[in-house]
Amino acid sequence: MNPNAVHAKELYLSDKHNKPIGLSLKQYIEDERLNASQAYSLLQQGQFSPVSQHISNYGINAKPVWLSLTLINNSQTEQEKTIHIDNYWLDEVSSFWFADDHIIHFEHQGDLSLFYQQESQQPSFNFNYRYPPGKTTVLIRVQTPDAMVIPVYLFDQQEMAKKNAFNAYSYGFLYGSITALLIYNFILYVGLRLKSYLFYSLYLLNFLLLNFAYSGHGSLWLWPDSPIWQQWSIPILMVSFCTSGIMFACHFLRLKFQLPTLNKILKSLCIIFPALMLLAAVLQDRVLGLIFAFDLMLLFSGLMIVLGILSLNFGNISARFFLIASISSMIGIAITCLAVWAYIPFNQFTYRAAELGVFIDVLLLALALTERFRRVENEKTIAEKMANMDPLTRLNNRRAFYQLVEPQFTERQVKKAASILMVDIDRFKSINDTYGHNFGDEVLVKVAALIRDTLRKNDILARWGGEEFIIFLPYTQEQEASTLATRLCENIAKLSFTQSQQKVNVTASIGIVTSCSAINQLPMLIEIADKHLYQAKRAGRNQISAGTSPSKERIDKLAT
Repeated sequence: MNPNAVHAKELYLSDKHNKPIGLSLKQYIEDERLNASQAYSLLQQGQFSPVSQHISNYGINAKPVWLSLTLINNSQTEQEKTIHIDNYWLDEVSSFWFADDHIIHFEHQGDLSLFYQQESQQPSFNFNYRYPPGKTTVLIRVQTPDAMVIPVYLFDQQEMAKKNAFNAYSYGFLYGSITALLIYNFILYVGLRLKSYLFYSLYLLNFLLLNFAYSGHGSLWLWPDSPIWQQWSIPILMVSFCTSGIMFACHFLRLKFQLPTLNKILKSLCIIFPALMLLAAVLQDRVLGLIFAFDLMLLFSGLMIVLGILSLNFGNISARFFLIASISSMIGIAITCLAVWAYIPFNQFTYRAAELGVFIDVLLLALALTERFRRVENEKTIAEKMANMDPLTRLNNRRAFYQLVEPQFTERQVKKAASILMVDIDRFKSINDTYGHNFGDEVLVKVAALIRDTLRKNDILARWGGEEFIIFLPYTQEQEASTLATRLCENIAKLSFTQSQQKVNVTASIGIVTSCSAINQLPMLIEIADKHLYQAKRAGRNQISAGTSPSKERIDKLAT
């Protein structure tokens, strides 16, 4: 008797089979094309050998294989069961049911058998059959140049419904999350015109399309009438996915500036591998295309980690998230590739590890983009703030004063009156010459703090230049402004300064102007306040000057 004739375990339909039934199968590797009757004859002759794995895995470009399964219905009525093959990229799957050495039923599914016409509308191979009492032998022929992984299950209707529900929820969550990220980041690109968001959107789109092809949902939803494209979609979209990922990395990590030579090499890869894939398509060599695609996928995974480490060494803060994301993606892709190549066991986890790894990858990259955007915006805010701030006193500078006051200086506000105070520290040049510039800076800081603490919430204070300060007082008449100016003069004179154990007194002069129907332009108010300031200085300093505004002729001249 042929040693291969060892019987695999027969399965009883009355039992539950929640796990793959690979150990109950026999196999025969086809050298020449066989029909079902010839294969059945070889089975009877003991030419089939037992399968030694729960999930059969024959690798890429394997020869067609026949699988046999013996099912026992020990009841008196028919029992309905589904042979479920949970792999969506097989080209052709044909099943034949034998009873009393005769074919009693057969079905063909797969890309070469118009897979998209199957009634279940599920991205898998499902052979539903009502088994009569007694023994039934099932022969299954599988053919594909892709990775020939054949996870076979035997389900009843309830178990099949649970399996479909799990796939529906898990893929629905995956596709929904990726689609939301894709739309959000594309909107950001349209609004901000930052290429990182564009290439990240393309990266997400390619990941989504690759999963459609990989899972079989593309055949159901996107290209139901294109079995040839379904056969080529996986390797082509793998290359497209890696290419978009490399382009995103180049822009996100700013490799053009940090690693220009490497940046050119990576962009060359984005041309070379698509060209190689095009060559494989022209030659109609899917095996060559798959080799290119899987090689690029592994190269891409390792390359992203290297880029993350190099960018981190260059001080790129965003590279932290990028590196963690790349490690997650690499681990997931490596597990799935090794499972497909039959180096590690193929199961639900190893099969979908790439999905999980890349999903974590895109989430972390989204966080990286968000973190970089927030950091760039903070830097812009700080830069804008510093551009509007006097670095010594931390007050608004002249530019900021105009930006803050001009929007408020409306006709309505003019009618209600607004005042401007020009404050100048008396004899400040002498203070600098006598006690040094460091002491002069101390005087400026303390006077600025005193003025700031004296003003109301809506008043606007700025350092006008040198030892001068300007104050805008909205809704303030001349009498109120004069009262405030007097208090400022008194408080500044009370400030205590000591230099080389010598007490130093500081005073200030203040010019005041209040808007009216004749004086209703901001530059005019500032110039008049400045004139009053010098009147106060000429009058002896340490005092205020408001008084009468310049003549009508002077006002007209200023207005023009």
